[in-house]
Amino acid sequence: MRIASVLFAAALVPVLSAQAPTLKPGQYELVSEFSMAGRPGGLPARKDLHCYTARELQDLAASVAKSNAKQNCNVLNSKTAGSTMTFTTECVNPDGSRLTSSGEVSFTSQDSYHVVVKMSSEANPALNGTTIKITAKRIGDCTK
Repeated sequence: MRIASVLFAAALVPVLSAQAPTLKPGQYELVSEFSMAGRPGGLPARKDLHCYTARELQDLAASVAKSNAKQNCNVLNSKTAGSTMTFTTECVNPDGSRLTSSGEVSFTSQDSYHVVVKMSSEANPALNGTTIKITAKRIGDCTK
């Protein structure tokens, strides 16, 4: 499950640095599906809830990058056309190994987005061919 958490965080960095459209603050449900090459059936879907505040939405990439200080992630390139963004990122782990991600983010509204990310790693060949699909939807206001 630790690998799933690391991959989830790495996948979100480029998503949250996108510029269009602006997401509304509120409680979001994120459903992530992980599939790994050579492993039929993949991992069980993971549901997470996250409260995006107006302040957090101003610089989401920085917020996510701080959430996993053990990795150093950088966006190598990104392109936004309308409500779709493509990207490539590279994360460097404490041991110096690198994890490369490429994918596409589709903002379906100010309340939702969908992401498909493909991973590769020279240090961990088991991650090659890993695909993460994330569907996020605003489900209401944040609860305290």
